[in-house]
Amino acid sequence: MTEAKTGTEAELAAMWRDLLGVPSVGPDDDFFKAGGTSLTAIKLLQRVEKRFGPDALSPDTLYDDPRLGSVAAAIDESARHE
Repeated sequence: MTEAKTGTEAELAAMWRDLLGVPSVGPDDDFFKAGGTSLTAIKLLQRVEKRFGPDALSPDTLYDDPRLGSVAAAIDESARHE
């Protein structure tokens, strides 16, 4: 596993570990290949919204590229455009 590159990535990794019940995740790990389902994706989106704001992550973004690093980058990018 690779260390988180950003604070967002570290926070997101903690959410994934909790939701997916896995001991570790890295930037290249895919949410769905790690055990995520449509239900856990909804739970993740709810947590991301609560922590980062309502426009931080769209379902389309999560489904288009569900790797941890990509999702964290999308959240950081949305924060820059607020």
